[in-house]
Amino acid sequence: MKDFGLFSERDAASAARTLARLARFAQRRDAVISTIDLDSLDRATAFNILETSANLTETLHFGPIFVDHLQEMEDQRAQIAATLPQAA
Repeated sequence: MKDFGLFSERDAASAARTLARLARFAQRRDAVISTIDLDSLDRATAFNILETSANLTETLHFGPIFVDHLQEMEDQRAQIAATLPQAA
């Protein structure tokens, strides 16, 4: 699965911005693809278009979960950092 750069992010805010950009891209891409007659294209090109659409849809579905995960990790790091001075 191509991740379009989202799953390489390690910062929740940056991942959220990337996800928003991907959502806008997907809307524009769908508008363009709806004007294309896929049957008139060669099989490889049509397959690439449909495969990229599927990958983009999957990334958009899992993206919010990933952003939430990154936010939880940042919150946990902050909690741990706040308790470290108390432990010493």
